[in-house]
Amino acid sequence: MQSSISILKQCEVLEITRQSSTTLWRQVKAGTFSPPIQIGAKATGYIKDEVNAVLTARSIGMPEKELKALVKKLVAQRKERANRLLETIAA
Repeated sequence: MQSSISILKQCEVLEITRQSSTTLWRQVKAGTFSPPIQIGAKATGYIKDEVNAVLTARSIGMPEKELKALVKKLVAQRKERANRLLETIAA
């Protein structure tokens, strides 16, 4: 199990992807890019491994339908990891 999660700020994601914030937000809304997580009252960030997974999928020309399925799977795994961690802490 991964013990730590690396978080990227939106500006870092934009630099990596070379996209505008509007394009990134449209992709998140369309389900073709992993959504950010809330890391503070006014701060969000993107999980680095998820960003890398989406970019890798795009680099091999993954069709949009499969990309959406990948993003759903990544978000589901995020929830599973959180639940496991919380169960471990509560035990």
